[in-house]
Amino acid sequence: MNFVGTFFFLALLFSFSSAEARSTYLYESLFRHMGERYIDRLADKSTDVLSNLPSEKRDMCLQRYKGILDDGLVDIRIALGYFDWTTGSPVYHSGGNYGLSPSMDIGAFSSLKNMLLRSCEGRARFCGFKQDPKNMYRFSRAVQIHGKTYTARVEIQFSSATEYLNSNLGKYRSQQEARTAYAERFFTTALQEADAVFYFGHSRNGGGPDFAPPVFIDGRNKLDYAGYYKAKRPGTKRMLNALSGDKQAPIIGLMSCASRDHFLKRIRTVAPHSGIITSLDVLNVDEVFTAMIGGVDAILRGQCQKSFYESLRMTAKNAKYITMDGMFE
Repeated sequence: MNFVGTFFFLALLFSFSSAEARSTYLYESLFRHMGERYIDRLADKSTDVLSNLPSEKRDMCLQRYKGILDDGLVDIRIALGYFDWTTGSPVYHSGGNYGLSPSMDIGAFSSLKNMLLRSCEGRARFCGFKQDPKNMYRFSRAVQIHGKTYTARVEIQFSSATEYLNSNLGKYRSQQEARTAYAERFFTTALQEADAVFYFGHSRNGGGPDFAPPVFIDGRNKLDYAGYYKAKRPGTKRMLNALSGDKQAPIIGLMSCASRDHFLKRIRTVAPHSGIITSLDVLNVDEVFTAMIGGVDAILRGQCQKSFYESLRMTAKNAKYITMDGMFE
């Protein structure tokens, strides 16, 4: 995935030394800027009224949301993969040297948190949440969907112990291994239990979703796609195994490069009834990041087929590269 102008355990990030812990993180401000601009677009978008829809469209929409709304809780989980920016050279940003292949998922988490906590404007729903005092990664608010009030809960987890690859492979290796294992369990459990689960990270050319530090070709700062990711497909196998049980998440968003080509057919073999949101090409990070925000916002409104699709595709690039399959058909 490109980044033009280019994200034991839960409180681990905030225990690091002052040299590695800051109030803002790598590209956090850019994530927040592009996310808030997208939310501003969503604020002007209308919310579906079921009675205004043709009966066929209304019935398909109600069927999609039935399992999501029946228990009174809209359970949305966002798994941020180990989102390294690997360029082959050290990364410098805001006057700092982040070294080779720094992680951006921590910055993505911080920006998403701040967007969820900010006050709502207009009709947007990706806002107005309260942070759980017992779990800093979980956020809740009341939402009205199809004329009834529900509790919406969004939980977000990231994968990198620090933003620095050398630290994650060195002095924080054990913490990184624990966080990777925790993030993998969070994602696979979400695939089985949540109403909607979004993965935001790298596809690893079909080897993802991935929650571990990058695997390089020996002696080179170049990812080992041929010998490891495409050959072994560790993340894909883990995901398919999680979806092979009795229950699958009704909505699955794979917000990573060319995720439709990499994952859709395989997921369909084990989760034929899940609605799948994917991308169509190798993208800049803003397309998949903003589409994820649009998808969450659409769920929080109970948007039906046309409006849900529009929420994912509110920019020209999103309209070209973001798609969904099996959502309301």
